[in-house]
Amino acid sequence: MKSSRPTSELLELLASRGLAATTQRLALLAAVLDSHDRHLSAEDLYRELSEELPTLSRATVYNNLAALGAAGLIEKLATPDGSRYGPVARPHVNLVCTACGSISDVLVGDPDLEALIGRAAAAGQFQPRSVSLSVNGLCGPCAASPAG
Repeated sequence: MKSSRPTSELLELLASRGLAATTQRLALLAAVLDSHDRHLSAEDLYRELSEELPTLSRATVYNNLAALGAAGLIEKLATPDGSRYGPVARPHVNLVCTACGSISDVLVGDPDLEALIGRAAAAGQFQPRSVSLSVNGLCGPCAASPAG
């Protein structure tokens, strides 16, 4: 899987957060950042990368996803089907469907949302690295279905 991002950009991101740049970590970071609006599970990432990196283990995937998330380089979302990972977008709201598991990013870059986060950070004398707000419920198709 070839990343759309230059390796130098990925190396800079890792260095800026004090993380070592291993082959596996670079590949995972690139895969998550290139996922755009998809939110992948650790198993999805393992399957995508294991052909390219035959020595990649599931433990390595989970450990590196935890490190990348803790550093604020990727976003971890809890869903009814388990954790999913995606790129850290500008402040936004994740709409997580509890029936089908779909995730939609909305209000990306909304000035009111960004102002709210700024006020909260200032009030708590806090410097946020990433922001994730999730709303769980039913997407339109699931809400409209007879089982919804």
